[in-house]
Parts: sequence; structure tokens; C-alpha cells
Amino acid sequence: MNNIKYIILALCVISVWGCKPEEFGPIGAEDNILKEMQGTWGLTKVTQVDQDATTKGFPYKQLDITNVYAYKDLSIALQGDASGAPTSFTITPGNSPKISDFNTGNWVVDNAKAPTIITLKNGNMTSDLTLGSYAGLKSGKFYLRKIKKANGKIVVSYIYEFTKK
Repeated sequence: MNNIKYIILALCVISVWGCKPEEFGPIGAEDNILKEMQGTWGLTKVTQVDQDATTKGFPYKQLDITNVYAYKDLSIALQGDASGAPTSFTITPGNSPKISDFNTGNWVVDNAKAPTIITLKNGNMTSDLTLGSYAGLKSGKFYLRKIKKANGKIVVSYIYEFTKK
């Protein structure tokens, strides 16, 4: 019985003695997402997603339509200033279907530190594209999503995968 008290006391002392603040290493420099997005990007893959089929749980929810049309002709160039702020864009569609109603203009994002929506502007016209994962930017991959609606309901969306040229 006496030994059990000493063992419990020893465990308590060791537990308290083992508690000490830890020092963590530096997190690293903050990534400039907008600067990584700038450059010329060539389209490599297009996936069509049927939102109605996804909602209803149908088996055929998405389809790779890259080779159905000449999508690989399309490229997009996003320019920015020295600080990384977005300035202008140019879309070269080639023979591919349009991803925007206009091919030149300015681009802006909803949040400079963590953008989710890219808005392409030309005069009074705008076109919104949703930005995909940031993880691919470091390896030269860039994802955009375009949503098409009918009567306010999302009908179909297109996921565009670009590779940096």
C-alpha cells in the first residue's frame, strides 16, 4: 500500500515536471496567391458537372469533355503590377468554346489574401469564375469553375484545368 502511494506521487511529479511550454519554429513567408496566378495558362482539361444529377444522386454526374471540342486551343494570360495586384487579362480562345463573353479587359478578385472569385471585366460587362485549389499553383496547375444557371438554379458547371506555359 505504501509503495502504491510513492508510485502515484512519483507519476504526479513526473507529469508536472514534463509540462513545459514548447517553442514552435517559424511558419514561413506568406504566399502571394495573386502573383502566383499571373502568367500565361494553357487549358489542359475540361470537366462538365451536371448539378441536377449530383443533387439527385444519379451515377453519371460529370464528364470529361476536353476532346469533344478544341478546348486545348484556349489560353488565358493574367497580368499584374509589380506588387502582384491584378491588372489586365487576355483570353485566346482559338477554336474552343468561350469561357467568357469577352476576351480582353481587367480582372479583380474578391479577396487579395485568399481569393475565391475572379471577376473578369470589360466596360460594364462582367464574368465571374470561381477559383479552385491554391495547392496546384506551386506545381503549375490552375483551376477555374464556371457556373451556368437557368431560372436562378445552377444547372451545369464547368471545371477548367490550366497548366502554366
